[in-house]
Amino acid sequence: MLCGAAASYSVLQSLVVPALGTFQRQLDTTASGVAWLLTAYLLSASVLTPVIGRLGDLFGKRRALVGSLAALAAGAALSAVAQDLPTMLAGRVIQGAGGAVFPLAFAIIRDHVTPGLQARAIAAISAVLSVGGAAATLLAGPVIELLSYHWLFWLPAGLAVAAAGATLKFAPETRRVHAGRISVPGVLLFAGWLTTLLMAITELPAGRPGTVLALAGITLPLAAGWAWWELRAAQPMVDLRTLRRPQMRDTNVATLLLGLGMFAAWMIVPLLVQQDPRTGVGFGAPAAAVGLYLLPTAAGTLAVTPLVGRIGEASGPRSALFLGGLAAAVSYGWMAVAHGSRVSLLLALLLEGAGIGLAFAAVAVRTVRSVPADQTGVATGINTIMRTVGGTLGTNLAGMLLAATATVDGQPSPAAYTVCFAVFGVALLGAALLGLRPEAGPDTTLSQVREHAPVFLSSE
Repeated sequence: MLCGAAASYSVLQSLVVPALGTFQRQLDTTASGVAWLLTAYLLSASVLTPVIGRLGDLFGKRRALVGSLAALAAGAALSAVAQDLPTMLAGRVIQGAGGAVFPLAFAIIRDHVTPGLQARAIAAISAVLSVGGAAATLLAGPVIELLSYHWLFWLPAGLAVAAAGATLKFAPETRRVHAGRISVPGVLLFAGWLTTLLMAITELPAGRPGTVLALAGITLPLAAGWAWWELRAAQPMVDLRTLRRPQMRDTNVATLLLGLGMFAAWMIVPLLVQQDPRTGVGFGAPAAAVGLYLLPTAAGTLAVTPLVGRIGEASGPRSALFLGGLAAAVSYGWMAVAHGSRVSLLLALLLEGAGIGLAFAAVAVRTVRSVPADQTGVATGINTIMRTVGGTLGTNLAGMLLAATATVDGQPSPAAYTVCFAVFGVALLGAALLGLRPEAGPDTTLSQVREHAPVFLSSE
């Protein structure tokens, strides 16, 4: 049930990417116009995810999950019938409410799954992100050819409706707090600074430093104003004191680095496999075959999913974060030096999928365990945003690196791919090292420091 809910969102997140050219032609728009199909969805999901997560904390997670899925289905249906760009964008904005599916699913697991099985359940939901994204990339081409681009939205809309029905029938309602409310000024300030931040990041590859600086100049005071409001509000949307705890801070930074590495691969690998080998790199694969190259990533994630619970029980999610981040970093190092071979690339992607899957499950488990039960939805929503921001930064940074080291004909050189894989491998290594940091905060006793000193083998 929860996996179906997560699948409906993860499929929509990447299903439109291989079809952007089709949308540009069918909607009679420009390349910059069609890019808003991704940007609008990203901005909406980033803003709505923690807000809906907080509503779930206050008034019931099942109710919030059903509402999120209903909005996702409605937005997908609107995009499915769209004949022009504005209507399509409106649908994509509504679909962004589906971003709350993941944090709400984690919160429901915390409330209703026994502690010994929580890590495995969270890992299964986390695996859907990678598997759903790979499946969507693989299926987009056949769906357009056999049906039409409208079905890229009808199919996930149907999946969301089915998941909402299953949630209503089978999911128990969580305890409803009713002791708080959503702070409207906090929400507006949060939406403002996050929107300008993400827009600044997406403007980086365009080479317009003035626009980037202007957006950054708006972001900083809005973010400062939001933090000031949240720290003084009687009922803040986000408890910043909880997020400032060393464990939560390290977990969110690790998530940002993991998102940076994972989404960068989703951009770099398709470009690499489609590039004409006469340029010195690439395999000349057709666009319809790109999804096949990404399947090992999903396979690797599925392979490690059953191990998350065992590792967590044996030595804690920090160990899983370290092992997963290290495996992903090694895979990027492998691709940096051996991306000229199909076999090496596919094996490295298998390892990358295993590492990313293990690490993402670990940060989800750490987030759930690090906050009070009545803040699970909003805290996991913030963690989801960190992945989104990291992914946005990763894809744009990858584009900038490839463009900066391109050959005279505009094609990325072999060295360009080496640089990209190496840079993002270092980011993933940083995420792994955060799994080795002791969780000694200002209130931690000396005995606790000694207990957690051998971090890799300690329990959480």
